[in-house]
Amino acid sequence: MIELLSQREAAAMLGVTPARIKQLWAENELLKVMENSKPMVPALCIAHEEGMTRPLKSLHGTMLMLLDAGFSHDEATEWILSNHDGLEETPLELLAKNRVREVRNAILPLAF
Repeated sequence: MIELLSQREAAAMLGVTPARIKQLWAENELLKVMENSKPMVPALCIAHEEGMTRPLKSLHGTMLMLLDAGFSHDEATEWILSNHDGLEETPLELLAKNRVREVRNAILPLAF
């Protein structure tokens, strides 16, 4: 099971307001998962790099690839959080480990 953060927890980690989290969801910079009717952020969507905490850089482009491939927003989110043949871990886990190429290569066949 993935670790989920509340909107407030994610905002505190990023040093932004909860309203900014809503913008980051709309801009596909963070994933939104509904848990007990509450919007949550998977913790792996937040990167801790070079002394900075920010949204995982590769998530935005990956979401756009899935949306361009015809996925709905909910389908794209589910794909990123699910296990798939040919990938050792979930796409989100791979993105968090900077294994972007593997994830994006797995998306390419889905677009055609």
